[in-house]
Parts: sequence; C-alpha cells; structure tokens
Amino acid sequence: TEILAKIRWVCYTENMMDLSGFSGKRICAAVSGGADSMALLHMLKAREDKDGFFLSAVNCEHGIRGADSLGDTRFVAEICALWGVPLFTFSADCPAEAKEKKLSLETAAREFRYRSFQSLLDEGKTDFVATAHHSDDNAETILFRLCRGTSLSGLRGIEPLRGGFLRPLLDWTKEELEAYVKRENVPFREDETNFETEATRNKLRLEILPSLERAVPAAKENLIRFARLAVEDDKLLYRLSDGFVEETSPEFFGDTGLRVKVSGDAPLMRRACLAALKRLGIERDYTAAGLDELRALGELQTGSRLPLPNGLTAERVYDKIVFFRTEERALSSAWKGEPFREGTFTVGRYAVTVSAVSVGKEKIKSRALWLGSDGVSVDGEKIQSRTLWLDADAVPATAVFRRRREGDSFEKFGGGRKTLKKYLVNKKIPEAVRAELPVLADEHGEVYAVCGVEIAERVRVTPDTVRVVCITIKNKR
Repeated sequence: TEILAKIRWVCYTENMMDLSGFSGKRICAAVSGGADSMALLHMLKAREDKDGFFLSAVNCEHGIRGADSLGDTRFVAEICALWGVPLFTFSADCPAEAKEKKLSLETAAREFRYRSFQSLLDEGKTDFVATAHHSDDNAETILFRLCRGTSLSGLRGIEPLRGGFLRPLLDWTKEELEAYVKRENVPFREDETNFETEATRNKLRLEILPSLERAVPAAKENLIRFARLAVEDDKLLYRLSDGFVEETSPEFFGDTGLRVKVSGDAPLMRRACLAALKRLGIERDYTAAGLDELRALGELQTGSRLPLPNGLTAERVYDKIVFFRTEERALSSAWKGEPFREGTFTVGRYAVTVSAVSVGKEKIKSRALWLGSDGVSVDGEKIQSRTLWLDADAVPATAVFRRRREGDSFEKFGGGRKTLKKYLVNKKIPEAVRAELPVLADEHGEVYAVCGVEIAERVRVTPDTVRVVCITIKNKR
C-alpha cells in the first residue's frame, strides 16, 4: 500500500515505442527487479488500458547471487501482485550450466533467460516478450560486435521488434531511465554484479563507453547512427546478391538444385553464398572463415569441392557453385547398372528408353555415313533432346547402362579415341552432369554410347546393320 501510494500512474512515456498497434495482444515484460526493467513494467502498466494490450511479467532467477537473487524474485512477485500483473517465474543453476557447457557465466545466464522467454512464446502464454534494452545497451552491443570482428550484417544492433521479442525503450538513454524511476517513484533493487568489470559487457558499459564519451562527445549516439546506415547498405547488397542465387531442377542424384553464380564481387558473392546456406538449412553451423572458403571456391578450378555441414558438399562447376548431398551422391556411384535391352528403365535421375527402329536397307545405305545421332548440338543444356541411333547387334552382351567411372574409354562416332572424361570436358558438359549421365559400357570400361551426347564408332549404323535401335533420355526430376 505504501509503494502504491507513491506511484504516479499518469507517467510521461512519449519516448516509448508506439504500442497502439498491439491492441488485443499479450505482452510479457521481462523483469529482473532492476531500475531499467521496473521502469519498463511501470510504463507498460500505465499504457495497458490506453493501448488495449494485456500485460504480464516474467522473472528469471539465475542462481548466481544466492539470497540476493532470491530476494529480487520475491520483490518482483510482490510488485506484480500489488500492480495486478500476472507473473511467470523460472529458476536455474547458471553457474553449474556454465561449467558443464564450458560457457562464460554471462553467456549461460543469457541463454537461460532467452530459453525461458521462448518457452512462453512457444507455449502460447504470450504473444510478445518485452525487454528493457535501451540506447546505451544498443551502443554497447554495436561496439562489442565491432570489437569481435563482425561484418555489416552483424551491425544490425538491437532491433525494436524481431520475432516475438519487443524492445520498447530503445529511444531512451540510461540517464533518462534513471531520471524516470526517480520522478515516478518506481521501486527497484540494485544488482551489485552490474558494477563488476570481470564480465566483458560490464567492462564495455562501465569503462570503455564512458571513456569514449569523454573523448568523443555523442560517441554512443554516433555508434547507433553508424549501425543504422550500415544496415541500410547491407540490405542493398543483399538485394543485389539475390540475382546470383538460382534454384533449378536437380541435375544428378543428390543434387539440391541450388546454384550460386560465380562473381568477382566478393561482397555480393559472400552474401549469395550465405543465402544459399540458409536455404539449405545451415543457419548457424558456419563460421566467417568457412563462408570465405565457400566464396573462394569460385576462384578455384572446375571440379574443386568444399565439405559443408549437414552432409552437404559445394563444388565449382564452370561459372557456378553447385550444392549436393554427399552421401546420396556416393551411394549413386556404387550402382552396378541396367543391362542393355529394349524398354524404359531408371538410371539415376534419368529415364532411359531403348526402342527398336524400323529402317529399310536402302534408307540405311543412304544414311550410313552419318547415322549416329539427330545432329542436335550438345552444350550441357540440350542433352535430353538428343536421340542416338546405333547398331544393336554391335553392342556386346555384357554392356550395361550405368554412370561414368574413372578409366572409361571412348572412341567417338567418326573416330578419335579419348578417355571419356576428357571427351566430356571438351564438350563443356558440367562435371555434376557428367557424373550422372548414363553411359552404355562394358565391364572393361569400353563405352559404346554416352546417352544424350554421342555413340561410339564401333556401334554406328552401317549398310550391314540388321537391327537399329534409338536411345533417348528424360530427366525425371
């Protein structure tokens, strides 16, 4: 009753975020009992009826300060009861968690808080969790990230609204909040650990930022302005990098269909690679160094590869970086093959069709010198449209349709023997496509047809051919 008598509910909150758009929503204030969070709770209580939202509070007891920490929790519970604010409470042994997970105490406590907040959101107990972060916290966060070597993307600072987290006080300074609690008679408890400089963030707050302000007046304000401009630049670079990310139909077994076009513009290339990783579900398991390695893959020769998290591999294929699932690709290479015969059957991502062709002797004689394919040019993109004709009786009984293997040899239609790999490279067919392209070959590595590309000289149709077959392929995906 004594506390309530001192409270002035007609408070001045003009610097607070406009909450009129949250009418009908549930806002849960994160309250430690300190001056900042108690100011937040007081302001939200004063605005609850006017803006039409429903207020609750949450307190997290970290198990760090013993009786003092428990006293803070009791204090918050008493105030919430007096002010008619429903309260959620969580407790944990953060020192033990920090030791077990090999984290700093500061990090373990933060993880516990946000784990607790997220549980309220996930369980539908609130729509938003509001925290008391202010402009000094924002400047501190930006400086901390700069010192840690962040990129432009990391300079985003603390956002007013992100997901289910709301920060209504970002336009307030610490000094203004202290004046507010004094003017409005808002009760609070002091946390002595806030003045200990062992924690990195405390050192920045208590020593570094004040020194900066003394050396360069308005340093905190300028840090926040710099971050705001950096975010604008970063958004523009991300928009420009969107054009370097492509999604196509998978071209081989295990292919994700995701491509990044190689560019000499490192800022755009880096962002395109990051966008690709996120689309592949790699949200956190990458480092700045790993991202640079992925970008640098675009500077290496075709065929160069880089292992990625989540069982993925990136490969440079001519002017693009291709992403595929490593295990699926490996399993596909162990496949033995389909015997040569008439019919339709599956070879990896392709449906192969072998059909008998009724061709009269006179027609064979007139076309014998060139009858091998339909004449469509091959550039790696038109493989599916190319039909091959060959002499079925010239194919040995041991021949099967399979994927290319190391050591395969090919004497192309018209003469000229090469390794199959070199032949396909000369045709400018991407390695990822080469790996999945069905070939007709025997157990010794002699290739009689590269489906969609060309037949071997020894199976061409001649005036003596009795059975002519045609081979077509179709991408199933």
